[in-house]
Amino acid sequence: MRILFTGPTLSSQLQTISKRCPAIDVRGPAAWGDVAQAVHDGATRIGIVDGYFEQTRSVWHKEIIFALSQGVKVAGAASLGALRAAECEPFGMIPIGTIANDYISGALVDDSDVALVHAPAEVNYLALSEPRVNVIATLNSMFKENLLSTTEWKNAKAVADRMFYAELSLRAVFSNMQIMNANRIERLIEMAKVKYVDVKQTDALELVDWLQSDADIPTAPGKPWDFNQTTQWIEMREAMSSNDR
Repeated sequence: MRILFTGPTLSSQLQTISKRCPAIDVRGPAAWGDVAQAVHDGATRIGIVDGYFEQTRSVWHKEIIFALSQGVKVAGAASLGALRAAECEPFGMIPIGTIANDYISGALVDDSDVALVHAPAEVNYLALSEPRVNVIATLNSMFKENLLSTTEWKNAKAVADRMFYAELSLRAVFSNMQIMNANRIERLIEMAKVKYVDVKQTDALELVDWLQSDADIPTAPGKPWDFNQTTQWIEMREAMSSNDR
């Protein structure tokens, strides 16, 4: 059984994935207890792309480590999955894609670089803001194609870096660059739509390819470890058992 936790990162691809990959059980963004439940359901491979945070308890490192201790292959990419993959790689979790490996190398350090706000499941988790990793990648691409001057590029990145993730979009970035006139702002907004670089979706689709295949991605051997059943872990399992009744 192969389970994929995703939401806004693959919002536009959810129906395609369900049709193209019938062996994958596509579930919503991962929250606390979801990975442990996936193991209980019989998962042999788990891919984590999106996950809840702030108002909902995030998927716990302990349940990922539990899955790994049971021989379940677990990979993460693109969003919260990339963060958990960077944190749990020493235990055998597989980081997939540019973003996860950038967190491992230290090129990315801020959780909010992959964060966004989104609509509920009823409208396929439609993204309502744009993640900083995509915004910066798009600005860099536009600069390389000479669509942004050096001054515009530096100013745009500075604006993107200081904006709150829930308010972030390329439109908001360009609109907050005081040096430009209205016509130039609208021109850049239109060009950004065409040149948009969706790093998160690219990484997430790479994880989907891994999830539906039987290929293994080598991971760096870590130190030997044993799974310890802590008090908090036992309490979570008891809560899950109560919900099953």
